[in-house]
Amino acid sequence: MTCPSDADGETVSEARRNYAAYKQNLRKRLEREEFGRIALLSGGELVAVYNDRNYAYKIGCEKFGIGCFSLQEIGARPVRLGIMAAAFPS
Repeated sequence: MTCPSDADGETVSEARRNYAAYKQNLRKRLEREEFGRIALLSGGELVAVYNDRNYAYKIGCEKFGIGCFSLQEIGARPVRLGIMAAAFPS
């Protein structure tokens, strides 16, 4: 099983593609309707929403194969490290 590729035939980072789709098209609606649940994404598309991360992972592996999907916690906020941020530059 192979993951989706871009127009040049290069494998695109599935996690990056899915997160971009989540941020641009899905975040507002999902945070309003499904806050705290787990979104299963593949090929830049929302596949399903689950209550349990382990179950979502199992379904993703069965349906798409490892590396060909990603999970996104709906409504997850960035971790604020406070003073420790200096120790972990981005």
